[in-house]
This record gives sequence, structure tokens and C-alpha cells, in this order.
Amino acid sequence: MTASMAFYADRNTTVRLSRYGTTRTPILTLDGENHSLAVSAFGRVPIVEHLAFARELSAACADYVTALEAYAAALPDETDGDEGP
Repeated sequence: MTASMAFYADRNTTVRLSRYGTTRTPILTLDGENHSLAVSAFGRVPIVEHLAFARELSAACADYVTALEAYAAALPDETDGDEGP
């Protein structure tokens, strides 16, 4: 089975990290209007795999920021930042 999902963030989207110390795994949540995305680790998958995924996600997010900054720098000057491509 394959699936795809799109999450369109705007200024009303919140990013939340719920930490539970060493009692349970953390949960990363992105909440938007009428949609949300949660990333968390479950016991049926080895923690080493969760860590590898989290590191890849972190690297991809950093690359996304770099690419978005380059894109934004090439746009004409905008006053409110709401203009789309």
C-alpha cells in the first residue's frame, strides 16, 4: 500500500514538542486548521530505527529551511509575506 499526505503550514500552524523525560517517548505535533500531524515512537519498532528516522527528518528540515531561504531571497520584495508562487 502506498500513501501520500500534504501538510500546508501557515501562520496559524503550531509546532509542539511534548517531552516526558525518560518515562515515555516524546511526541512532535504540528497542528493546523482542521488537520494535524503527530510523530512519535512506538514499542514495536526498535528505538535505533526511531533515532535514525528523527535524524533524517532533522537533516531534511534543515535542508528545507536553507532551500526556502534561497527561494525567498530570490522573490521580489513583499510586504506581508503571504504571496504565493
